[in-house]
Amino acid sequence: MLGFGVFRRKPRQFEYRPRYYDPEQEAREQRRRELFGDPADEEHKEDYKPGEYIRRDMLARRGIGQRGRRTKKPSAMMAVFALLCLFALLLWIFLT
Repeated sequence: MLGFGVFRRKPRQFEYRPRYYDPEQEAREQRRRELFGDPADEEHKEDYKPGEYIRRDMLARRGIGQRGRRTKKPSAMMAVFALLCLFALLLWIFLT
C-alpha cells in the first residue's frame, strides 16, 4: 500500500523561466560588434596550439605571469640576514 493513495508526492520539476529577448538590444550589440570589432574574436584569431590552455592555466596557478619567473628576493634576504648574524657573532667574540 505504500506509494498508493492520497499522500503520494508529485515528482519534482525543473522550473525553467525563459529569459526576456530584446530584439533592439540584440541589434545594438550586433552593430557595436560591426563598428568596433569583437574583442573575443581578436583573442581567438591565432591558431590553437595543443596544450596551450592547460599550460596557461598551470603557469597562472604557479604565479608565473608574462614577466617570467619571480625575483629571488627571499634568498637575498636570507643572505643579508646570515651576514648580519655573522657580523654580530664576530663582534661578540672580539669584544669579549
